[in-house]
Amino acid sequence: MRLILVRHGETPWNVTLQYQGQANVPLNERGHEQARRAAERLRHLEVRSLYSSDITRAWQTAETSGGALGLTPIPMPELREIDVGQWEGLTPEELYRRFPDHMAEYRRDPARTVRLGGESYAQLQARALVALNQLQERHAQGEIVVAVSHGGTIRALLCHVIGLDLANFGRMWLDNGSLTELRLGRSGWRLMRLNDAAHVEEMVAEGGE
Repeated sequence: MRLILVRHGETPWNVTLQYQGQANVPLNERGHEQARRAAERLRHLEVRSLYSSDITRAWQTAETSGGALGLTPIPMPELREIDVGQWEGLTPEELYRRFPDHMAEYRRDPARTVRLGGESYAQLQARALVALNQLQERHAQGEIVVAVSHGGTIRALLCHVIGLDLANFGRMWLDNGSLTELRLGRSGWRLMRLNDAAHVEEMVAEGGE
């Protein structure tokens, strides 16, 4: 089984570095173009099924991919981004100013610190692994599956697959509209492709959760 993970296209909050979490922020113009280009990269593949987080920015990206692939996206809530709670809509600078004690705790233990009113990376990873296991159960060896998700969720899965401690979560980067591929073999999941953004190379920008 080949699992191609697509990070959603860009939103206005990616540009302003505001934490999005599970907020339904729509794609901006560049995000829609990134989604179209990602869809073109997938068009030649014989994709069996298309899954997506049901958060707006991911769902809009999936609808574009679905149009190119002739598939209707299947909602999978387990693919949602981390719930950032009270971080939602804030920039890193605002977080450190408003919640200095909480942010000090987060810096000491980024994997297990629960966002104020939200989730921790560890909780996100547990949820994302539910999605991965469901996909493995539903699809046969050799099938190609596409799943549209979020930077945090995809990185949580990657940490599990390559055995990287969640404390190093931030050492990986995924561009908006990028493709990351996992392949399931006899020895389990393997990382085959990471942050393939050749189709959006001149359109990438920084953006948080």
